[in-house]
Amino acid sequence: MKALYAIYQKHPQVYIDTRKPIQGGLFFAVGQKNDLGVHRGNEFAEEAIESGQAAYAVINDPLLKKRYADDKRFVLVKDGASCLQDLAQYHRQQLKCPFLAIAGSNGKTTIKELLSAVLSYSFKVFATAGNLNNHLGVPLSLLSIGTDCGFAILEIGANHLGETRFLAEIIQPDFGLVTNCGKDHLGEYGSVENIIRANQELYDYLAENNRRAFVSGNDETLMRISSHCKKRYLYGGHQPIRTRIVNSPFLGVEMRFTKDLIQTIQSNLFGKFWEDTLLGAAALGYYFGVSPLAIQEAIESYQPAALRSQLVEGKHNRILLDCYNANPSSMEVFLQEIQQGHLQANKVLILGEMLELGDYSKSEHQELVNSIYNDRFDDVILIGESFKQVDLPLQKNQHHFIDRREAEVYLKAKAYKDKYFFVKGSRGNRLELLMQMYL
Repeated sequence: MKALYAIYQKHPQVYIDTRKPIQGGLFFAVGQKNDLGVHRGNEFAEEAIESGQAAYAVINDPLLKKRYADDKRFVLVKDGASCLQDLAQYHRQQLKCPFLAIAGSNGKTTIKELLSAVLSYSFKVFATAGNLNNHLGVPLSLLSIGTDCGFAILEIGANHLGETRFLAEIIQPDFGLVTNCGKDHLGEYGSVENIIRANQELYDYLAENNRRAFVSGNDETLMRISSHCKKRYLYGGHQPIRTRIVNSPFLGVEMRFTKDLIQTIQSNLFGKFWEDTLLGAAALGYYFGVSPLAIQEAIESYQPAALRSQLVEGKHNRILLDCYNANPSSMEVFLQEIQQGHLQANKVLILGEMLELGDYSKSEHQELVNSIYNDRFDDVILIGESFKQVDLPLQKNQHHFIDRREAEVYLKAKAYKDKYFFVKGSRGNRLELLMQMYL
């Protein structure tokens, strides 16, 4: 590993996709394996070297290495993905900055970005880019961190038992935070109980290594599954940070950092279901020494990432795009919020189907449909094959379309004006494309 690490230090741009515009990087052949255990990525290793895109290629194809026996630029290993993970773990051990790992069902990216904004007032922060949070993304993220980093925030994305713990072992976090336990990847996990067990894996790592867990005191499940963590820092609950709705429908937090200093912070996040996210960002910022005024400035200037509670002002309508992803838990709190009294008039609800639910798909979509108060909306539009499985109530303003293109024909004919669109669905629906006509 030391020899490969020496190569990495000379060529620190690590990648697994030859379509990326990189010159002189370190290419790892990963991906699906054939019957001989050879990663599909080996097919692109020659191209990466010959084009100059890669200075070295890490491969696991003995035949390819045999053709280039005298070429030291081809590094033969047993398994490309495992080697990538081992290299990332080795690099992590050379880094001295604090590491925070974030796991959970919903809201990981938003709190990661908020924390990055807050902590940047005191540290040079690295935070996971995009969705590089799985068994390949986490190593790539780690290998993107320079030795001058002051604070690292890494997101853990998992969809089966053992994966969170596996990624935690690679990251070796000094601190950890679980956002919540919802119904994400329910089809893969098989039950809500397994989802809770999976999220507890981060707490298990922290407890066994005497590391600190940041835990929302508002969440009974998180309080229970983190109880074995000796180093536990609570926010929310009975702690001196409170939330309140300010200038509805957007959420503000009222924070008492000391007995005398109270600040009200206005966020750009829609919905009270972001409460723990704001509390966590403020509380962790305060814990790591960021001043209350800096915390306020960071939170108030934060704009939600694209498609995550993103409010868009169209020519004739306002559109809330919360369609980066969806699962039963996030759908539930979304509907609760927009069906409350302060948002009564001129509303159009567009919901895309929830994917990755497996055998739970029919029951969860039925529950979703049953929770919609159709009289609160001018139109309710349901998109996707999954809604065909359920009993839809006979409502004049409720419409079901098999796919986005069918819905587009309907929406073009309606030509809405002065409406408030609420749009949510799984990533596969690509609902943002449906709304382009109203932007």
